[in-house]
Amino acid sequence: MTPPEASPTPGSRAREFAVLVPILHREGEDVVLLTKRPEGLERYAGQVCLPGGERDPRDASLLETALREAQEEVGIPPERVEVLRELGWHESRLLHRVKPFVGRVRAPCPIATDPREVERVLYLPVRRITAELFEERGRWVGPDGEERVVYTFQLEGCEVWGLTARVLREAFVGA
Repeated sequence: MTPPEASPTPGSRAREFAVLVPILHREGEDVVLLTKRPEGLERYAGQVCLPGGERDPRDASLLETALREAQEEVGIPPERVEVLRELGWHESRLLHRVKPFVGRVRAPCPIATDPREVERVLYLPVRRITAELFEERGRWVGPDGEERVVYTFQLEGCEVWGLTARVLREAFVGA
């Protein structure tokens, strides 16, 4: 695993989140598990995302956050995950700093969703994650003043975009 990057500076308005990029072997191929959030949620309603969430003060690390959230949202026990690597920090428009971890989920691992957080599970074949998958949806300027591309692609009738697409692109294609 690569060394962790620095956390936000004390007094920063940014909040820390972590996500897991879970790779499962399903129906003869490697896939990344994504979730579609229910439409009625206060935050990120209807969006497709990776399992994850905000760091809890009881979490010893951001990796623990990602693993805890994956278990809560889709039932993946932490002991079934082999962490392959840690990606760099990603910032959202809401000043959330997100730390992604790529992990292989060892079978057998039945998926059990929490309907309060997950409306639907989607599976993205790893073989599909190439530079050609991603289209430019727009651009935005981050809190650091740097312009970023907002990527998008379609999966099972849903749009995958923004931070989730950016994390997947970094994990499988590179920056």
